[in-house]
Amino acid sequence: MKFLFLHLVFLLFSIASLAYIDYLQSRSKIHTLEKSIARNISIKVFGEGGEEWRIEGRELVSFGKELNLLGVLLVSASGYSIKADSITFLRDKNLGVLRGNVEIRGEAFFVKTDKAVVDFNKNLIYGEEEVMVWKGSNYVEGKGFRAYLKPFRVIINSVRTRHEA
Repeated sequence: MKFLFLHLVFLLFSIASLAYIDYLQSRSKIHTLEKSIARNISIKVFGEGGEEWRIEGRELVSFGKELNLLGVLLVSASGYSIKADSITFLRDKNLGVLRGNVEIRGEAFFVKTDKAVVDFNKNLIYGEEEVMVWKGSNYVEGKGFRAYLKPFRVIINSVRTRHEA
């Protein structure tokens, strides 16, 4: 009799344990994401007027929905170039987040900051970080900027300027 009772208790404990494990597994939100890497990348971004941007990078890392390009150079069809340590593409919004040593160059100007966002739809580059802008021998510092590329104009917040002859 004790033998049957112990088997019955063990069987009930096993069933309760399995049900508890199934419950825990259904509550956990573990997803497996695949990581892909490609080297020496060249991407072309097209707009209404044809090719708008050429994007080059040393290494492209895809991890789930996130797409990162390292050692990046962006060149616009209108002649502007942007260098950065990395860019993260937000494909659903058609944005790119530039990070690390961001340099924006045009014919007569140079912009340097640590983080910026490129809106490929609006040909707009903006950021909220410290920014330094050189145009010829004039130097401007600020915190936050918006650079429109078509037509070109830069708006800088909290400006300090220095002019040299």
